[in-house]
Amino acid sequence: MSAQQPDEVDIKLPDADVTLHERVHDPVKVTAFSRAVSDSRINAYLRVSDKGRFAEKKDYTELVPAPKGGRVAGVPQSSPGEFDSVVIFDAKGKATRIRTVRKPLQTRGIQWSRDGRKLVLTVEKEHFTTVGFATVNIATGAAKVATVRGVDGLATFQWTPDGKHLAAGYADPYQGVRLYRTDGRMHRTLRKVGWIIGDDSFSPSGKQLLTVCPATYNESSYCLWNVKSGKLATRVKIKFNSTYGWWDDRHLVSKVDRDGARQIVVIDLKGKITRVLAHDRTRLGRGVALVYTPSN
Repeated sequence: MSAQQPDEVDIKLPDADVTLHERVHDPVKVTAFSRAVSDSRINAYLRVSDKGRFAEKKDYTELVPAPKGGRVAGVPQSSPGEFDSVVIFDAKGKATRIRTVRKPLQTRGIQWSRDGRKLVLTVEKEHFTTVGFATVNIATGAAKVATVRGVDGLATFQWTPDGKHLAAGYADPYQGVRLYRTDGRMHRTLRKVGWIIGDDSFSPSGKQLLTVCPATYNESSYCLWNVKSGKLATRVKIKFNSTYGWWDDRHLVSKVDRDGARQIVVIDLKGKITRVLAHDRTRLGRGVALVYTPSN
């Protein structure tokens, strides 16, 4: 791996043994992170300066800034009353709490639409089993809940690039991806493409979809699918732990075990590591989840 570039800055995350390696023109950057502090508690941190300062926001398990900035969505550790909730912070830090589902159902997994106007959260019942999703209109502050018939219990939802539909994976009888209308009705199914993966599984251009390849292609690879045709575009062969999604249309951001440490790396579509974005030396069982947001 090449030596550190002149414009590269190292950023040590607070309360976590993780060091970021950033450059000025990176297409995505870490804007928040969360870390497990016990078996039952997660603490969340928000980036509060361009120079890489992060601050803990107490009583939140998730914090996700909007793609175009200006707002931050947070999942609180607990919500008062009979309803679960999500909290929206504006550019000045003012908080607005929006009710989502009636307890004991709960919402998690914040995903913004690319225009920053909507959220989707996955709705779960006991034992973290997915039953549907909740969409939130930021302008009106209203949430709508959709129970999804036959949804996979491990599914999580994200917006399609145009913000018109929700995408989620399913495992039975074959791994694939289903697209849903905002009322929970099925729109389209991509069969036998593998399990959807990444915080945003669609490429920046919106033309390709990222999955863990199905067994027919080799589950130790990533598969990139043409969204329009549903056909395989390419396979990326790499031994991986997990992926955060796309760096740009020709590279992915993945977590790997390498050189005796966990690293967040950029890989090209041939599986070659082209850059190290972070070193994660956090003790096992106290994992750190990074939130990558487009820089512009």
